Amino acid sequence: MTQRKNINIARDYLDFTDKYFQRTRQILEEEGINPIVRYQLFVRKPGIVKGVDEAVDFIKSVAGNKGKIYALRDGNSYDSCEPLIKLEGRVQDFVNPETAYLGIISGALTENINMVDVREKARDIFNAAQGKPVLYMGARHFDYSLDEEIAKICQEEGFIGCSTDIGAKAWNAKGLGTTPHALIVSYAAYMDENGIKGNATVEAAKGFDKYIEKDVARIMLIDTFNREITDSIETAKAVPSLKGVRIDTCGENYTQGSVGLKLPELDVPEKYLRGKGVTIAGVWGLRKALVENGFGNLGQVVSSGFNAEKTKAFLKADKAFQDMYGFPLFTLFGTGSIANPTMATADIVAYFNEKQGKWKEMHKVGRPEIQTSRLEEIK
Repeated sequence: MTQRKNINIARDYLDFTDKYFQRTRQILEEEGINPIVRYQLFVRKPGIVKGVDEAVDFIKSVAGNKGKIYALRDGNSYDSCEPLIKLEGRVQDFVNPETAYLGIISGALTENINMVDVREKARDIFNAAQGKPVLYMGARHFDYSLDEEIAKICQEEGFIGCSTDIGAKAWNAKGLGTTPHALIVSYAAYMDENGIKGNATVEAAKGFDKYIEKDVARIMLIDTFNREITDSIETAKAVPSLKGVRIDTCGENYTQGSVGLKLPELDVPEKYLRGKGVTIAGVWGLRKALVENGFGNLGQVVSSGFNAEKTKAFLKADKAFQDMYGFPLFTLFGTGSIANPTMATADIVAYFNEKQGKWKEMHKVGRPEIQTSRLEEIK
């Protein structure tokens, strides 16, 4: 991989942390929500374990003995989506380190990052966006020591900002970002344990609105439970200050309302038009529902795999949607797809119900816990 800079990540990791994790920690502290959770980390492409030993050392250095760590050790082979690490502990102790430890593993698994290639891909995405603002959100896909350099390239190529404070220095600003799935799943766990009825996405949005600085746009992630349309409309009704929603449907799910949705003729690759994940059909169906329910003025942020080709496809759909409904299909891209790294992913998959004394399933829809006996507890 590209030569690593000398950075004390254990001391400075918050500078390298996606802003939405920092805001999650703040909201959970204010609300007194701190369930014991289980995180699961995996990689979609099979290979040989690299970077896990360093990532475990980093986690221990910042979380101490506040939880349990189970891991495959470097040098072992692993299958696609096989867990490389499982973490158990209070969510407030583990939410902020996620960007850095994922970056450590992604960086170790990626043979080389060519900055010329990064610049070309960033430029291609910006040009494909045709004036739509683009936010760089790829810190977790690369070794943390590259974040500042990659963010600077994105700034020079026209992106509006990035998700970490260290990267945002290129814009003389702070990191941008609002809510991740971890915030909503934490609310869901807390509500389940305490018998609180309601919509966890809506309650998390209320928490964000209550505690986060008023100059931060209220944009809510709405795909956690694969109820993209339902949760968007319920959140918009419950939080009048809402400025937009973000759709990041995972590759295991069809977006609510997208199957069988009638679309105009669009000259775009089928893989972007329909299917699982963030597709034109999914975004179209959500946006159409918002317009028809009187929320057409809400912004809509799209993220997940937006390289130049996907961006071009969505711009064609955007023009068609504006011609039909008078509103843009979406208002902003979030992307980390500016090279071809091997990406590590982490999800909360369960929580420990202290009142019942047992672990309970709790996760983003489509990402349940994968059972394995291969992980070793790291003392």
